[in-house]
Amino acid sequence: MHDQDSSARPAPAPRPKRDPQVAYDEEQAWVLDQLLDEYPALMTYEEARIAHVREGGDWQENDAFEIAVRGLGWAGLIRRQGDLLVPVRPARQMAALGFSIG
Repeated sequence: MHDQDSSARPAPAPRPKRDPQVAYDEEQAWVLDQLLDEYPALMTYEEARIAHVREGGDWQENDAFEIAVRGLGWAGLIRRQGDLLVPVRPARQMAALGFSIG
């Protein structure tokens, strides 16, 4: 058997580097926009995750979604009631007044 020259294969393209804060803000904006668009209908955590994280998504996508949901909760913009994600009244009112979230 002969040695295979691995240099003949192109190296995979590196992922573009994103500023972590920008990525976090975009993730939160997406989640909040989805919840506000659906309101008064409510989404469960799993429904929102499935809508955003592609099927078979890697752990990084799932973690980013979870961190965004927690951050919105800590900021007081959404509330979890059981498995439901509920945008709070001030967030709904700002959206109704035309403030852009994302």
